[in-house]
Amino acid sequence: MTESNLKKTWLALSNEAIEGDILTQFIIPVLLPSWDFENNEFCIEYPTGKGGDKVDLAIRKNNNTDNFAHSKSNPFLIIELKKRMVDFSTGSKDYQKAVLQLKRYLSPSATNCKTVRWAILTNGNYIQLFRRHGKVVYPYTENILLTSDNIDQKISLIKKYIYQPEKCLSVALYNNKGGVGKTTTTINLAGILSLPAPFGFNKKVLVVDFDPNQKDLSDLLNLKAPPLKLSQFFLDYKNNNIEDVISKYRLKANSKVFGFDIIPADDQFLEMDRNTINSLGIGTLRKSLSSLRSIYDYILIDSPPGNEFFNKDAIAASDVVLMPSKHNGIASFKNAASAITKIFPSIGEKRRTYQPELGNPFPLPIFFNGEQISNAAKQQAQDAINKIIKQIKTEDKIDLTPFFFPKYTNAHKNLEIFELPNYAYIASASFSKRPAVFTSKKAREYYTDLVREYFI
Repeated sequence: MTESNLKKTWLALSNEAIEGDILTQFIIPVLLPSWDFENNEFCIEYPTGKGGDKVDLAIRKNNNTDNFAHSKSNPFLIIELKKRMVDFSTGSKDYQKAVLQLKRYLSPSATNCKTVRWAILTNGNYIQLFRRHGKVVYPYTENILLTSDNIDQKISLIKKYIYQPEKCLSVALYNNKGGVGKTTTTINLAGILSLPAPFGFNKKVLVVDFDPNQKDLSDLLNLKAPPLKLSQFFLDYKNNNIEDVISKYRLKANSKVFGFDIIPADDQFLEMDRNTINSLGIGTLRKSLSSLRSIYDYILIDSPPGNEFFNKDAIAASDVVLMPSKHNGIASFKNAASAITKIFPSIGEKRRTYQPELGNPFPLPIFFNGEQISNAAKQQAQDAINKIIKQIKTEDKIDLTPFFFPKYTNAHKNLEIFELPNYAYIASASFSKRPAVFTSKKAREYYTDLVREYFI
């Protein structure tokens, strides 16, 4: 069988190739053309706009009025290279350092890279695709080990993902403990994201109430039932339309209509036997929502506590996972650490059976939800979290510092955790059947801060 030019060039790379060798011998002459990029559609040593940072390669297709190599504006994809000799396996120090570097290149302060949607890390042996949606940067694929048997397939797969026209970020609201405010957070996040400017962010939002036991979200908003129940769709999703499962939650004020869409909770799931539910398979929700990923800006999934099908399938359907917490919830901190190190990778393995090389669900940093925290209590929480971080680093060789303390660096040992302040009206707003952000300026301020912190 004839070897492809891509494979032959990759095999010819020296095992001691440095960044410049990989760039000039493999990336520019072979890899970029295989992804349909031309010679005048990339820039080497591209200034990110953040201090003196430069990324190895920035890329964008030309249009009729703009040559990227000339204008150097609005890059679409960036590539950061490392030496082939370094240990670039997931979890290695060199890999973790490179990921942090890439995220710095994609931070809001890297002004020249604000249009970048995809980023790649590679040292010639490994390659990984990252996606950016707003402020969120997460691994879209696994860190893929390239071999002579798979290189054509994996490079082609990355090309397919790069050209995917998805606009949606799917977010699971998750905590293994109940009572941390997942449902309240979901409702008000949907509300503030969907509110027109200047009050909100004018985004198209879908909420999925995936807790058939509680149905809190669906009951709070007093939803009109859609034509089709989610359980009916799941049992015959190939012959049903997912849009028939969606309810529209709308309000009118000053002649303007605003709101978001909802897939309500379905208590008919509770009438199914366990074997029928388990036979649906982890990934059913993600596959069901796939046609909607090009329609909505955000899909927010209110997941139940526990460790059963609905909880796992909600996480499998998400790109990222947001975990509301309480400062005195030591058990929930431990559960979060366990979820990141064990549950999320296990779910990632399951969903890679239907979407090749898809990365694991990615955890966003925790936040304290609806809290009034004294300095002493805050210190106690930080001490407990530090013990968990040290334990996981020792036992699992995973550093959870960015998850618990996202602003921590070696130079600035910042242990700050985002806090959504306590505000009685947010909880009591459920009696009005409306998100608090639709009727309270103070609630809008709080949830605007939450969106600014994590998403936009």
